[in-house]
Amino acid sequence: MVKYLSDEWMEQAAAALETATVPDDAQMVVQYEVSGGGNGKVRYVLKVEHGTATIVPGKQADAPVTFSLDYDTAVAVVTGELSAQVAFMQGKMKLAGDVRVLIDGAGALAAVHDTLGELRATTEY
Repeated sequence: MVKYLSDEWMEQAAAALETATVPDDAQMVVQYEVSGGGNGKVRYVLKVEHGTATIVPGKQADAPVTFSLDYDTAVAVVTGELSAQVAFMQGKMKLAGDVRVLIDGAGALAAVHDTLGELRATTEY
């Protein structure tokens, strides 16, 4: 088992995404900021470009989209207990930036979610 959002989890997520099948024309950069998980605020960036997807720990100041949420909400979204849309509508997840990036990248986000399925099964939340 690997702890969600730990350095080891980030490494395993990045390795898993090397096999992701995302649309070749998908281009997006999404910053995630997760607070309250015991490790302070964890920041990582999801990048999709040229048919590849990567997760990079840290902050990218010029990311066109940023999600900010607490750890419990992040867990609920990633495990499928709560949809991102509902989390947003309930005010549990904040969105800053250009929502069109998410609309245009919906297929890529679905591919990333699917690719991380095995990692979710071995993750401790």
